[in-house]
Amino acid sequence: MVAQDAPRRVIEVLKRVDVEIDGRQVSLSPGNGFSVGFGIDFDSDAIGRQDMEVRLVNGTFKGEISRARTFGFAEEVDQLRRMGLALGGSLDNAVVVSGDEILNDEGLRYEDEFVRHKILDCVGDLYLAGAPISGHFQGFRSGHAMNHEIVRALFADPAAWRYAETGEALAPEPIAATA
Repeated sequence: MVAQDAPRRVIEVLKRVDVEIDGRQVSLSPGNGFSVGFGIDFDSDAIGRQDMEVRLVNGTFKGEISRARTFGFAEEVDQLRRMGLALGGSLDNAVVVSGDEILNDEGLRYEDEFVRHKILDCVGDLYLAGAPISGHFQGFRSGHAMNHEIVRALFADPAAWRYAETGEALAPEPIAATA
């Protein structure tokens, strides 16, 4: 890896933008760096209500978010496969819920793995905006479609965002020296 002698371009959120559809809510608002607040609420006791706030700095994504697996309900598996989806899905790479039970023998990687995975999805969805976002995302019962809608709403209002430079050079992560 080679350090680049250039500042990092980001999408800076200048004013709050909201989208609400059928009780699902998302917003982007100004903030220092990038942070995500997320809430989920499922009828299943295995999932229930989970909330998490995370500021994505200093390896937080790798250490707290990246290992959270996707999840789904056992009763939806056959329908997904008929649609050509989830063909590579298994209990090895996804959490499967049946009623109020988790079917994976090893259980969850985190007590709140479900909301962590929703944050993982959100980070990936927002990354498709074309540059890292400098601001705060807040979501409740959101998913890929709602994450896409908030980016569309942000870009639809020229007063809500701008390209900015962080002042940080694009440099590789430091590698610890070994003796």
